[in-house]
Amino acid sequence: MLIIHHKSKGSPTVWFGTCIIQIQTFRFYNMTRYNCKTAKELSIVDYLEQCGIQPQRIKAHNYWYLSPLREEQTASFKVNTRLNAWMDFGEGTGGNLIDLGIRIHHCSVEEFLERLNVGNHDFSFHQQKPQNVNLQPENPVVITGVKALEHPALIAYLKTRGVDPAIATAYCKEIYFTVGGKPYFAIGFANRSGGYELRNNWFKGASSPKDITIIDGGHKAAIVLEGFIDFLSLLQLKGGQSQSDFIILNSVALAEKAVPILENYQDVFLMLNHDKAGIAAVEKFQTSGISVTDASGFYKGFNDINDYLTTQGQTPLQPQIRHKVPEERSRGIGR
Repeated sequence: MLIIHHKSKGSPTVWFGTCIIQIQTFRFYNMTRYNCKTAKELSIVDYLEQCGIQPQRIKAHNYWYLSPLREEQTASFKVNTRLNAWMDFGEGTGGNLIDLGIRIHHCSVEEFLERLNVGNHDFSFHQQKPQNVNLQPENPVVITGVKALEHPALIAYLKTRGVDPAIATAYCKEIYFTVGGKPYFAIGFANRSGGYELRNNWFKGASSPKDITIIDGGHKAAIVLEGFIDFLSLLQLKGGQSQSDFIILNSVALAEKAVPILENYQDVFLMLNHDKAGIAAVEKFQTSGISVTDASGFYKGFNDINDYLTTQGQTPLQPQIRHKVPEERSRGIGR
């Protein structure tokens, strides 16, 4: 007969017949070499916990977190433990552990697998078998109406962001939508697939499908921005005029979608956020095989162009870009 007795401290004692054996307690290490298939079976909830990320609330199979991919005040990042899949409702993106890991650590799939295989051997993972189910938001954004941008509340919001409504109305719409059956309205900025980025004074989200936005004016140069508020802010600083095309990512997670488009331009200027995600996106573009210039120097000390705009007021952009990038006139980022 084998009896194992655990004491409150020290190693467990094993009674085996009349013999008493003291067993040394070991911390077990995961010696598995993970590949894409086996890594997807690892528990996302466990991985987030090992990263020091705790849920804000738990409801049945759904664990709700403040998004680890961006800053927010209300938890809109959900992990469904039954599906072992995540969904960021603020971005409209989701996926498995690998999709999340490469976003959190700003690395490639191969680098993330190596992180699991080398850097995380001291973690004990609980494996889950994901089901072949397409994860969809349980409260998706449903567009119910589109009209010209004119609502006083939305116009007032633009002014708080330092953007002239006359500039915004050329590129944005007034969108009416529901979330969980409740009606709302917001400024909408269309992407190339028919989805909208949605913003108002209290809401930041998107409708499906999530995609990049291309403002094609037939120019030889393109400016890459992270979001449409920065796009409008840049136009505000440039007096509403531009000699460049624009690629608005609508999320740095979509940076790879922009690469094939940018290959067609003679000059590409990056004006992304000065945070970890933005810096990682710059590095991704720099290693993508296309020639790019980081043109974010003029708002150094600020997180993004809108932060610069609202802090500096209506300071003209032209002299500052000339100071940072002397060749700007030939490269299409002049007036």
